[in-house]
Amino acid sequence: MKKSDAFALAKNYLRTTLRTISKNKVYSGLNILGLALGIAAFLFILQYVWYERSYDKFHSNYEDLYRVRYQIFRGGKLEVDCAAAVPRVGPFMKEKMPEVKAYARAYPISAVVTYEDTRYREKRMHIADQSFLEIFDFPLVAGDVASFADPNTAIISEQAAQKYFKGADPLGRVLEIDGDDKVEIVAVAKDVPENSHLKFDILISYETLNNQTRNDDGNSASETSWGWYDFNTYVLLQPGTDPEAFDEKFREFLWEERGERYKERNYHNDFPLQAITDIHLYSNLLQESEPEEQGDGDAVAFLLIIAFFILLIAWVNYINLSTARSIERAREVGVRKTLGATRNQLVNQFLAESFFLNLIALIIALGIVTLGIRAFNRLTDSSLNLGFLTDITFWLSVTGVLVIGSLIAGLYPAFVLSSYRPVTVLKGKLSGNQTGHLLRKGLVVFQFAASAILIASTIIVYQQLSHMRKIDLGFDMTETLVLRGPEVFAVDSLFKSTNDAFKEELEKKVSISSVAASSNVPGDEIFWTNSIKRQEEAADKFKIIYNAGVDYNYFDTYKIDVVAGRNYGPSFTTDTSALILNEAAIQYLGFENSEKAVGQQVTFWGRPHTLVGVVEDYNQMSAKAEVAPIAFPLVVEGSNYYTLKLNGDNYQATFNDVQETYLSFFPGNPFDYFFLDQFYNRQYDNDRKFSRVFTLFAAFAIFVACLGLFGLSSFNTLNRSKEIGIRKILGASVPNIVQLLSREFLWLVLIANLLAWPAIYLLMNRWLESFANRISIGANAFVVSAVLVLLIALATVSYKIIVTALANPVKAIRTE
Repeated sequence: MKKSDAFALAKNYLRTTLRTISKNKVYSGLNILGLALGIAAFLFILQYVWYERSYDKFHSNYEDLYRVRYQIFRGGKLEVDCAAAVPRVGPFMKEKMPEVKAYARAYPISAVVTYEDTRYREKRMHIADQSFLEIFDFPLVAGDVASFADPNTAIISEQAAQKYFKGADPLGRVLEIDGDDKVEIVAVAKDVPENSHLKFDILISYETLNNQTRNDDGNSASETSWGWYDFNTYVLLQPGTDPEAFDEKFREFLWEERGERYKERNYHNDFPLQAITDIHLYSNLLQESEPEEQGDGDAVAFLLIIAFFILLIAWVNYINLSTARSIERAREVGVRKTLGATRNQLVNQFLAESFFLNLIALIIALGIVTLGIRAFNRLTDSSLNLGFLTDITFWLSVTGVLVIGSLIAGLYPAFVLSSYRPVTVLKGKLSGNQTGHLLRKGLVVFQFAASAILIASTIIVYQQLSHMRKIDLGFDMTETLVLRGPEVFAVDSLFKSTNDAFKEELEKKVSISSVAASSNVPGDEIFWTNSIKRQEEAADKFKIIYNAGVDYNYFDTYKIDVVAGRNYGPSFTTDTSALILNEAAIQYLGFENSEKAVGQQVTFWGRPHTLVGVVEDYNQMSAKAEVAPIAFPLVVEGSNYYTLKLNGDNYQATFNDVQETYLSFFPGNPFDYFFLDQFYNRQYDNDRKFSRVFTLFAAFAIFVACLGLFGLSSFNTLNRSKEIGIRKILGASVPNIVQLLSREFLWLVLIANLLAWPAIYLLMNRWLESFANRISIGANAFVVSAVLVLLIALATVSYKIIVTALANPVKAIRTE
């Protein structure tokens, strides 16, 4: 075919499509609207999924970058699975494993950073190796990395440079850390991209830490320790290295180095590699760098399934709406065939029509995505931008959607419409075939089933999140203000007296009912661990336990019940050698029960401690996780947090008063605070976000599905318009007719729900498996979804049935 002929043919197809749209504005509008909304929803979700899966892929060598996990096994049982490893493992891997090109460690810290009169508490700080900026692509905008090998040097982000120096050149300037250490800025790095699992504003040279931990023999614990597991450790492997084979090989070297100690203590470590691209979505380890920013791989997979559901439903709509108009277009087909059109020509015509309608819908969908991306970002707490419009992968996906959609949506109507015989059509004897009826009903059953799955899933997600909000966490966080303890203060005997005086001053205030000091508060991940065993047990029975230092008021302030024994008290002078455990720790250590554990001796911190009390289990972290064994040693010398229980309603006056008191006792420290309920509930942000996104696109899918139901209703009603006219003449009422024509939809709803229920149970049961405190999937979700699908179906199909039933029956019979 010549190019001019092809162009003329395409032009003719376009002219015919536009004429069809103009003649059938309602049906064409429904087709385009359904396709546009379906494609827009698909593209929104696709962008979100791509963004979530793009984490850490901006590094040029991301395929060969791995984080070293730290695991502790005792008696073959995994006790600790941690994102942060020990400082020795990185250098040891480089020494023993030629597959390692380079390694880097990042030790996270929090500190008060001061420059002249500017002071902030920085949380995104790391002490890092010089190689950190060599294996990762965090480009510098000023300075160089060579000087970062020296002690007391720092690299800051552009954001930090603006915050402290207001546009002035930061190079060579000195920052004060916690009122004591000083570091010189040697470089400025570009701000870390949002899709990085590891974020920083300030990096301090690793040699600074080495100097601080160097002992008399010249060795530094930050280089030699095999037990200090606070160091995020990364390795860059040679291209093509198999990480599983690497792990196996390294275990042999590890046992050569540490095997005797492992046998003595009845434990061993493992350091498996974890691809950095898996960290954001598939890692739920202890000491994640940004635990509140962790993604959820299962949630992303669920959203991707919804995206394809919506797209399929939109294409099914096109098929249903096209076949619903087949009677109207049959005469057109008959005339075209009579005038010599072949079946292939007609198929091409209808496929071209499908292509042009999909193209129009795609253009509208792109407009919706472009205009709605900011609202979508607010909803999902994402950072999507219009950069995807320049991404070749995006346009390949768009092209794929257009081509596949045109074929899927257009092939069946094209072959059905082109198969009509002109003599039969022109004589008005056209009737549908059984295969066509069954296919249309099957497609609508799919839409009903999809709607039931989405509605029931939305209900179950809501029920689970509601359950977590209402569950008894085992402590009281109402009207609780938490202050962060001072960083700029020497923790010595003077601090103890200042600490006590500060708490006493707060307790004098009428608006404060109680004050407690502690190393952690609920919702704050405990990094502090130690070894513990029952004193009568052998040395190889030590177990790892989490430690949360508390003062005398901690349990009373949080209303955590002491279920056996007693609380700490100032009148008990031996409490420095006493210990309180939670119920999970009692079970962990193998005691028969809490009452019998009280008074027993345990070895803790390397010396004997007497168990004086057992507290009820409470959720230190979110209700998604199991309650961990925790030891609560009495710590009165220092405090990371002060917990204040508030009275009355005038919070602002109380807040101002507390701030003034804090700054008078701890000058040089920023007043940093939070309300505990907000702090604790931040752990559910990802779940709430998933619920919002899931609900939004479930509604999208259901709305698009309704357009398909309207198509089948139209097709069915048009086919039976003569029957409706005769029934009206014979005395049938409109409700009788609605009931008659709606009956088959009730069967379709029943079949769809029966098919959907097993899928609902399997999908949602898998999602719920990630929650330690989960609901049981009850019948109410299935019943409510079935009723809602029925109501949606009836509301959708009843309109066309009622309109036809109200029409003049004589006109319907004459038309037939």
